[in-house]
Amino acid sequence: MSEAVVELSYLLPRTAFTAREAARSSDVFRAFQDVAVEGASARGWPPQRMREVPSFWVVRSMTVVHHRETTFGERLRARTSVSRNRRGTLSTRELSLAAVDGVVAEATLEWAHLGPAGPCRMPERMERDLGVAPGPSVELPAYEPADGAPFGLRFTVWESWMDPLGHVNHPQYVDFGDESVLRAMRARGLDPLDLVPVADHVTYRKPLLAGMEVDVTSAVVGRGERGLRAFRHTIRTADGELSCELVSLRRSRDAEAFERAFPADVSAARA
Repeated sequence: MSEAVVELSYLLPRTAFTAREAARSSDVFRAFQDVAVEGASARGWPPQRMREVPSFWVVRSMTVVHHRETTFGERLRARTSVSRNRRGTLSTRELSLAAVDGVVAEATLEWAHLGPAGPCRMPERMERDLGVAPGPSVELPAYEPADGAPFGLRFTVWESWMDPLGHVNHPQYVDFGDESVLRAMRARGLDPLDLVPVADHVTYRKPLLAGMEVDVTSAVVGRGERGLRAFRHTIRTADGELSCELVSLRRSRDAEAFERAFPADVSAARA
């Protein structure tokens, strides 16, 4: 195994689980964020040292695939490494979480390096210390394109959501997309606890800050076997500025009801 690959144990916290004891997609995202920070720390670059430089990494995009749901108490083995650097300012990191029966989730994160004045090259020492272990990246599973009627929600960003960089942390955007679907499920007579994460691809544009009014517009954009639905969530501030685009692939434990609740074409959705 390359020195650039870091392995460590991981246990999802109790707060990561729903009332049916299944981990939320966003909390698996948070686990990968933790693992990325631990991986960099193990290579000599903990957050405290990066602040001293000063140096920051922000996520530009992230793809996560869930091979199965995880349950509380599972002892997971995490693996992380940088697979590619470009121009010293962009970095790709691969991550996985595995249980005794194999990989339960894997992810690819695209990061941008920032300094106090904005995008800049990472220090040469950092690039050397983090190393590179080339490997394949995670891709969003294929689905058949479809067209569904839009739905969504509006909310105000809380002060208590601010992360160490002073904005909404990237896993929370997955919560925003899922909340839109979960509310629609309840309104359409489905149990929100039945939602099962399959995969997500998130592209971040501009950060959300405390006090902002935010609109989430969601729609079915794809379908697949066993009731799979692909949802596109567009997250904008109330004045129309694009913050994030998210494609989430979801199933339900009640596949037939899920298909009926989220038809894959506009005419059926409006019937």
